Amino acid sequence: MSDVDFYYIPKTERASELCKSFIVEGIGYDLFPMTWERVAGLAELEESITPCLANVKILYCNQEEDRIRFEGLQHRLKSNLNNKLFMLEKALDRLETVMDEYRVMLFEEDICLLRTIAGKIIMLLSEAVAYANQAYFSRGLKKQLEDLKNMESVPQDYVLLYEKIIKAKSEQEMKQVCYQIIKNTKTFIDGMVKIQETHSQTINYNDLAEFYKEAISAWNKISVTCQSGDAVLAYISGACLQNELNSISREYNLKKFDLMSSYNADNLKLFNENAIVIQDSFVELIEKGGVIITEYKSVEDFIKFN
Repeated sequence: MSDVDFYYIPKTERASELCKSFIVEGIGYDLFPMTWERVAGLAELEESITPCLANVKILYCNQEEDRIRFEGLQHRLKSNLNNKLFMLEKALDRLETVMDEYRVMLFEEDICLLRTIAGKIIMLLSEAVAYANQAYFSRGLKKQLEDLKNMESVPQDYVLLYEKIIKAKSEQEMKQVCYQIIKNTKTFIDGMVKIQETHSQTINYNDLAEFYKEAISAWNKISVTCQSGDAVLAYISGACLQNELNSISREYNLKKFDLMSSYNADNLKLFNENAIVIQDSFVELIEKGGVIITEYKSVEDFIKFN
C-alpha cells in the first residue's frame, strides 16, 4: 500500500503546472517538480529524501546534457557518502535538530504532541546514526528499524531504546527514554568525530596565537574581578572564556581546558589561580608549535616596530 513518488525537473515556469497528486485503487501517486538546485541539495544530504537521487530510475530525458548533469549529481552524492568527515558533520547537524526538538518536548504535557515529537526525534536520530555509518535508509521509513538492526555500528542500546519509545505509555517515561537515546547517540557520534579528527586535523598555531590575542581580555577580566571580589562578573567572564576555549578545543581536537569547575563564589582566589594555569598552558602550547606571541611593553614600542 506504499505510495508512488515520481518527479521531474522543469525547464520552464509553466512546466510546474504538471504537478499532480491522485489516488488509483487506494494507492497514492505523487507527481511533483524539483528544481536542479533542490536536487543538488539532495547530493549534499540537505533533505531526508536521499533515495530520490540515489535510487531512482530515469524514465525520460529530452537531452543528453541533462542526463549527464543528473548523473553527475548522483556521483557527487556517492562521493559525499564515501567522505567520513562530511558524513559525521551531517550526523551532527541532525543531532542538533534532535536536541532542539527535545527542548520543546521538556515543556509539553499533551500526550498526543509528545508522541509526535518523540516520533520525529527517533526518525532524525536514526538518520544521524545512518550518516555516521556513511549510509542512508534506501528503503525509507518502512524498513528503518530492520536496517538499524543490521547496521555495522550503532549507539549503546539504540534499538532497545527505539522500541521503548514506541511502547512508552506515560509522559515521564517518554521523556526519560528520549533523553537516554539522545545521550547515547551523542556519545556515539562525538566519539567517532574525535577519532576522525585525530587522523585528519592539523593544528594551525598562528590561528591559536590570534585567538589568544583576542581572548587575553577575558583572562584580564577574571584577574581583576577576582581581586576586587566581584563574583558575578568573574562568573560571567569565566563562562564566556570557557565557551571560547571549548570551541577552539573542538576545532583543533585539543585537550579540554577546564576553567569553570574551579569556580567558587566564596573562593575567587582559587578560580583566578586556575585561570592563570590554563593561560600559561595555552601560551606554552602555541610556543611549542613554533609561534611567538608578539607583545609590546609600551605604546612607544608598538609604534617603533609597526
